[in-house]
Amino acid sequence: MKKIAVILSFVLLLSGFVFAGKPTTTLCKISGGITIDGSLEDWVAAGIKPIEINKPEQVAIGKVDWLGAEKQSGKIYVAFTDNTLYIAADIKSPQGVKNNKEQGKIYDGNSIELFIGFNNSDPEREMYTESDYQIGISPGYFLKNSNTWKVKPSVFCYNLNTPVKDAKLKVKPTKTGYIIEAVIPSSAFAGWAVDDGAEIGFDVGIDDAGEKGFGRKVQLTWSGDKDGWKNPKGWGIANIKKCGK
Repeated sequence: MKKIAVILSFVLLLSGFVFAGKPTTTLCKISGGITIDGSLEDWVAAGIKPIEINKPEQVAIGKVDWLGAEKQSGKIYVAFTDNTLYIAADIKSPQGVKNNKEQGKIYDGNSIELFIGFNNSDPEREMYTESDYQIGISPGYFLKNSNTWKVKPSVFCYNLNTPVKDAKLKVKPTKTGYIIEAVIPSSAFAGWAVDDGAEIGFDVGIDDAGEKGFGRKVQLTWSGDKDGWKNPKGWGIANIKKCGK
């Protein structure tokens, strides 16, 4: 009996270390809206702090191809209202607004990703449930010479294999990459639960094609995990708190 108790204690202790190793953050639930205009002014004015992805340990795919934080990194902002998810990103990317992929292939080029699970009662789950989502957001492919979009910006849900209905986004090129800003209605998510104090499974990522070509060469994620597209176990944890405007 004592032996069983010792083993059980060890397992619980080990589990504690596993959970403790997950990155954690706080995401704001705001009362007002954010204007989707490709600017970060509303985010700054509301006091919403970004999640920074810029460390070597956050390079999940393509470690040998990573050009360093000065060329491939980003700051990602996420906030909620009762019925809306807002996300914005200030991305450093050598080629910037240049992703020629569409639909479920947009990860294979310059884009950002959002991993979110509204029922996080089992943080160690190894399969997606009906309230887990992987969302890709592409800046599209803008032709400067003709001032036209060859491929328009888009929002796609990978695990449901469908474009995100009623999502709106805006993209602006910058000297070092691009800013992308999007709003997604709660109707896009089963199990939507963003009450003050809620805990959700969470991760964000950056896909980048590097200095040449279109295909993804590097992926950075907040958690440093590369398997979040199929396994939520590697996601971090976010606590939702009323803040901002």
